[in-house]
Amino acid sequence: MTMYGEGSREKLDFLVWCMSFFVGMRLTTAEAGFLDATPIKSGVLVDFRLSGNAMVGALDMCAAYFESHRTDPIACQRVEAVIHALFMAQSPQNLEFESFQYLYMALDACFRSLSDAESCKPHVPHGSRIQWMCGLLEIPVPGWAEHSDKAPASVAAVRNDSFHEALFFGAPLGFSLYGGSQQPLNRPNVILQMQALVCRLLVAILGRPEARYVRSPVHTRQIFHLDI
Repeated sequence: MTMYGEGSREKLDFLVWCMSFFVGMRLTTAEAGFLDATPIKSGVLVDFRLSGNAMVGALDMCAAYFESHRTDPIACQRVEAVIHALFMAQSPQNLEFESFQYLYMALDACFRSLSDAESCKPHVPHGSRIQWMCGLLEIPVPGWAEHSDKAPASVAAVRNDSFHEALFFGAPLGFSLYGGSQQPLNRPNVILQMQALVCRLLVAILGRPEARYVRSPVHTRQIFHLDI
């Protein structure tokens, strides 16, 4: 990491956060312990695996991202925050509404990064932001993110209830799972799909929107190959 860390402590910290993401296991430059749950096996917190020596290319890509955003340091801080929220969402101590809120915050931050990168910043209603990101990157839109004039994305409605009304599927926070108690047992695992979508968005934001992994569907537990 020495050659990447030359220049600033902020750059080194940023690259360690990014390396955490690509390794799929929380790493840190801090002396204290971790706030989030940290598995001792790599690859647990993401749904992809880097090929061969791709970590070198991944770090080069992240270093280039840092350099291109020197005049906008909040952009790099936002990437760190998304990675942290993604990892926090997977703490085994979480209630399901907590994981949902962490992931929704991560998706909101991804939207800000992607919309800021557009030469003509779009005005996108809150309820259609996830669909907009998927369309921009050619990611298959999950059913829970589909938005229309007649029906906003269901995930946005869940977010509004949980953030503004302290309700999660009609129950106080912590008393219901995603979808509520009346949902069929084979309902889609939206929390898992949100994790997968955040991973794809991060890869795109950091510099590889054209990667095949980015365009892969999120409704699967498959582990994907990521080539940088």
